[in-house]
This record gives sequence, structure tokens and C-alpha cells, in this order.
Amino acid sequence: MPGRGRPDDRGLFRLCDRARGDQDGPRMKSAVAQHSSASRSTRRHGHIVPEIRSDVVRRSHRILSRIVKSYFRSEIRGAERLPSSQTILVAHHDGGVLPINGICLGVHWYDHFGFDRPLYVLTHDLLHSLWDPFSRLLADSGLLRADRKAMDAVLERGQSVLIFPGAARESFRPFWHRKNIDLGGRKGFIAQAIRWGLPITPVVSAGSHETVVVLSGGHDFAKMLGIPKIVRSADVWPLLAGLPWGVWALPFLPHIPLPAKITTEVLPPIHLSEALGRDLNPDDASDPEIVQAGFDLVVGRMRKRLGELYDERKYPVLG
Repeated sequence: MPGRGRPDDRGLFRLCDRARGDQDGPRMKSAVAQHSSASRSTRRHGHIVPEIRSDVVRRSHRILSRIVKSYFRSEIRGAERLPSSQTILVAHHDGGVLPINGICLGVHWYDHFGFDRPLYVLTHDLLHSLWDPFSRLLADSGLLRADRKAMDAVLERGQSVLIFPGAARESFRPFWHRKNIDLGGRKGFIAQAIRWGLPITPVVSAGSHETVVVLSGGHDFAKMLGIPKIVRSADVWPLLAGLPWGVWALPFLPHIPLPAKITTEVLPPIHLSEALGRDLNPDDASDPEIVQAGFDLVVGRMRKRLGELYDERKYPVLG
């Protein structure tokens, strides 16, 4: 009935045009279209993608930028390789529970693009279950629970996403294995890139795994305790050394990261069809041989460049 209920998009456009004038009409249409796109994403994938609040990101960036550029002497190479169009950024997971390399990359992302191009990040469930105000802060900053459906919802909106496939297994690999990455053997991001027809942009960081010393991953002990059944993607119970506890074996105990110099490098984007020499279509995302070939290609390039970055360092922590 006229005058009752929620107006459809067309009626809403007319109301906005009358109230604000023709100049504001296109802007309102864009906002409504964006909301409509988010609704479709929710219906299809069962996830609501929160809008990233630029005021929150600006405030966080102002604080974190000072820390990473002074305390960690963070630098980035190859920022010009970051695609101007949608991409899936893939990074290895270092430094225990504190995603220092991810924070550094986030700071450099907004340094490069400004605050008009948001970046969504998939993170472990535990981060979103600690404290409601903190969970809201994460959502406002673009951090979502690592889940394929959440990733689909973000990608459907045309946004780029940063993922850390290696999770706890990689984050708690022993200190002397810091040059060796395998992304936890998780290949789902390759299938996603094929399914959505998007390039993969690998990112490597040297130094972030020197912010805490992992003496042992404790995989056998974790299995004995049944940790993998309790915490998703967590099959470790590491022995750590660092500040302020000395040596400890409680993986989620907060610690003070060592002031290691962190060098981040963005590698050239990988278009899988071109790199694998075949015309891929979404159905190929279900082909294990193709997915494995793509995974080996991405990990091989990341591992090679990470080793080179570490070879440039004269001393651990000092750089």
C-alpha cells in the first residue's frame, strides 16, 4: 500500500532525489546498490560482510604505523606490484599469536592506496571470541573469521582479501625453519582463485618470525591433548622463548615481541591460467591435480624469495 512498508530501491531513489536534489541522487543510488549487493551476498553465502569504517582504520593506522616503522623498522618492497583491481593476497603466518607481518602489510596497504580502498583479512576464530568490544573493532577494521563462505561473500562484493593459510602450524614452526614455508599445506585459496578467476598476489616477510623464538612446535603433544579437536586449525603446543616470560609453553599467553627488523615484499601477481599454461574455468577448482600444481607454484615462488630476503640479513632480530 502507498505510504506503508519499506520502499523498494526505485522508490527510495525518488525520495532521496526529492529531499537532496538531483546531485545527491547518484550517490544515494550507489549506496543503495552497495547495500543491495551485500544483501545478495548474505543470502547466497550466509555471511554479512561488515562495512569497514574508515575512521576506525585511520585511527588504528595512525597508531600502528608509528609502531611498525620505529619499533620494527618495517619496510615494504614491490608495493607497486599490488594490483589496482581485485586480488587474493596470500601471506605466510609468523611470530606466534601476534600477526606482526600482517599488521605491517596492512599499514603499508593503506600507505599505498589510502583509505578509499579497504582490505579484508581472514583471521582465526579465537580472535573474534575474546571480548565483544574487541570483536567489534575487528569487524570495523575488516577482519573476519577465516571461513570459505566469508571469503566468498567478500569476493562477491568485489573486494580484495588477505589470507594466512598456514594458521597455527606455520605461525609456530621452529625458529630455525623460519625460511621454510608451506602455508600449512592448505590449498583452498588456489581453488578459490580459480573459482573466482582472480590473480593471487603472494607476500613474504623476513624478520617477523624473529619477534619470538619458537623452540618446538609440539605437534605430538598437541595431538595427545586432543587440541585439534578443540581448536580449529590448531595442532600445536609450542615451546617459546622471548619477552617477558623467558621460556614458556602456553601458546596464547600474551608476549612482548622482540624488535626485529621486518622486510615485506610483494611478489608479482600470479594469474593461474597463464602460469599453468591452460585456460582454467570454475570447474577446474575441483581438479586436485590442477589445484596442487597451482599450490606448488605459489609456495615455490614464496619460499624462494623469502630465503633470499633472509640471506640478506646479517643477524637475527638486528637485520
